[in-house]
Amino acid sequence: MASGTTNMEGSGVERAPLSADLQAAVRAELDGILKTPIFTQSNRCKRFLSHVVLQTLAGNAGELKERTIGINVFERTNDYDTGDDSIVRVTANEVRKRLGQHYGESAGAHAVQIELPRGSYVPEFRIQAVRRSTRPAETTVSEPVTKIPEPVEIPSKTEIPITPPLTTEVASPEKISKRRLLYWSAAVTSVVAIAVAAGLLRNRPQSNIPEIWSSFHVGSPVLLCIDTHELQDPSPASPESKKFVDMVLRKQIIALDDAAVLASMGALLGKKEIPFRVVGAEQTSLADLRRQPVVLIGAIDNKWTIRLSENLPYRIEVANPPHSGAQKEPVASIIDSRNSATRWSTDLSIPFNAWKSDYAVIARFDDPTTGVPVLIEAGLGNDGTLAASELVSSGGLSSTLARESSCRGKRNFEAVIETQIIDTKSGPPHVLRLACW
Repeated sequence: MASGTTNMEGSGVERAPLSADLQAAVRAELDGILKTPIFTQSNRCKRFLSHVVLQTLAGNAGELKERTIGINVFERTNDYDTGDDSIVRVTANEVRKRLGQHYGESAGAHAVQIELPRGSYVPEFRIQAVRRSTRPAETTVSEPVTKIPEPVEIPSKTEIPITPPLTTEVASPEKISKRRLLYWSAAVTSVVAIAVAAGLLRNRPQSNIPEIWSSFHVGSPVLLCIDTHELQDPSPASPESKKFVDMVLRKQIIALDDAAVLASMGALLGKKEIPFRVVGAEQTSLADLRRQPVVLIGAIDNKWTIRLSENLPYRIEVANPPHSGAQKEPVASIIDSRNSATRWSTDLSIPFNAWKSDYAVIARFDDPTTGVPVLIEAGLGNDGTLAASELVSSGGLSSTLARESSCRGKRNFEAVIETQIIDTKSGPPHVLRLACW
């Protein structure tokens, strides 16, 4: 295939140098893609795709390396460690998936398709096939009309050719039987094919609703960040003299319920062949969160759950948080960001055997602070976290998302969960509120 040509009668990949007409078509396709819901939901993916396409059109494809993209698109320093910071690789993988979903939902409607091959940051531009037919030639994006066709002279006298008369032959009974058999076979085959196709369509999973795990298959381990608790040290030691018991046994304590949630999440990720590693919230920095997808478990002692939920439709707030020095017990709340009067709260000062219910948040979103996909399973109390975990691992949340019409075509979601508590045991979880964007 000749590079840079746009006069084609088949599908193919175009590479630089590109004609002015094809460059205009690619720019128009890029503009259309960036305005679709699947891309407007992620500024990070929009910036990445726009950068690599425009740089390729400008003849700078050779400069599209991981480090240069990290510096120019994601404002990393010139000496940043690409081994520890995987934002470019994660984003490229996410862009590939979004492009696949975009073209999968609008197949055949694009004269030019933008593709990002695996293992490369240089996009390719594929021209859709143009079929020959007996109809007048149609104009495609790659072949703009620049000349008005010459008028055609119609003769004043037209001769109509006379075809010879048709002869009729009576088919024998044997030929008629064979013909009927062929007709019936074709009809049965068509019915079976239609039934199979209908079954496949009916059983095909929904691809236009928020999907929890698709963006977590990035190769690098997912970070499971869990809230840890700290025992009060009666004789605080100086940093230089702290021992193992001070650094670990008193500071990195996980509640049994949270450990159960962690085990359930680990089993789920293992089943989906997604690698992961576990860290405590207090020992995790913002730089750690920016390197790979993150799962946040718990709320009361998980500072990152509180921080990353600040701009969500339903945010989590904790009054009198642990270790704040307040003389009162914590009160945790889930607050509707659009109407602060709507909230669900748990007062941790109430004896546990008097609790009637607990609440939790489940959210999956592309976080602008860290630049990575984030999943939150966070209860105000431990029962809420258990309820959130049950809803995710059982597939109940996915079923709820599939039934909700307002979630179609959306990528991110957040749900408020409630579980009733009877005799200190939590009941089945159910969704109180659901927001998709």
